[in-house]
Amino acid sequence: MKKILAVVAVLAIAAVAAYFTLQNPLGKLVKLAIDEFGPEMTQAAVQVDGVEISATDGRGALSGLFLGNPRGFKSDYALRAGIVELKLDPASLASDVAVIHKILIDAPQIGYEKAGNITNFDAIQRNVEAYIGARGGKSEKQKQGSDKKMIIGSLVIRNARVNYNGMFELTLPDIELRNIGKKAGGATSIQVVKAIIMELNAKLVVALSKKMGVIGGAGNAVVGAGAAIKGLFDK
Repeated sequence: MKKILAVVAVLAIAAVAAYFTLQNPLGKLVKLAIDEFGPEMTQAAVQVDGVEISATDGRGALSGLFLGNPRGFKSDYALRAGIVELKLDPASLASDVAVIHKILIDAPQIGYEKAGNITNFDAIQRNVEAYIGARGGKSEKQKQGSDKKMIIGSLVIRNARVNYNGMFELTLPDIELRNIGKKAGGATSIQVVKAIIMELNAKLVVALSKKMGVIGGAGNAVVGAGAAIKGLFDK
C-alpha cells in the first residue's frame, strides 16, 4: 500500500524535475512531462488533470493524479490522488541543489492487488528499478532532468485509504519523512524515488501484516529498507 504512496511522491518529484529540465514554470509543460515520463517509468497509465507551479512564491499543486496498473492486474487503478501540494524555494532552482520545502499528498485512494506471487506495487517498483538501470545507456540530454539534485524538507502523506484485493479497506496512519537528501548534500530525483519506495514499502509490509495477522518477516523488511536508504533520510 505505502509503496504506491511512494509512486505518488515519485510523480510529484518528477514534476519538479521537469521544472528543472524545462526551466519554465508553466504547468502545461510539467503536465506534459509527467504524462510522457510517468508511463515510461512505471509501465502503467499515468495521468494528471492539471499542474500549477508559481515561479514567484514556489507554491504548486498537481490535481487529479491517476496511476493505473501494469499488465497482469485487473483492478481499475493503483492510485488516485485529488491533490498533491508542493512548496519549493524558487531561488534554489538556479543552484546545484534545489530545495523543496514540502510535498503533501492528501487523501490518496489506493488499490492494492496481488496476482500470484507479486503485487501491483511490486511490479511497479520493479519497473521503476528497471528504468533506473536502463538510464546507464541514455544520452546526457535524457539524463539531465533527473540528475538535478534536491533536498526535500518534508514529505507528508495523510488520510490514505487502501483497498486490498477487494477484500477489505485499511486507513493508513499519516506519514512524514524529513530532510530527504540533506545528509548527502542533495540527492537526484531517481535516488529520492528509490529511497522513498523502499522506506514506504517496509512500512506497508508492517501495516498489512498486522491487519492480516501475519507478522512473519515484516521486521526484516523494515531493517533492510532502513539500511538501504541510510544517508538519504533524517527523520
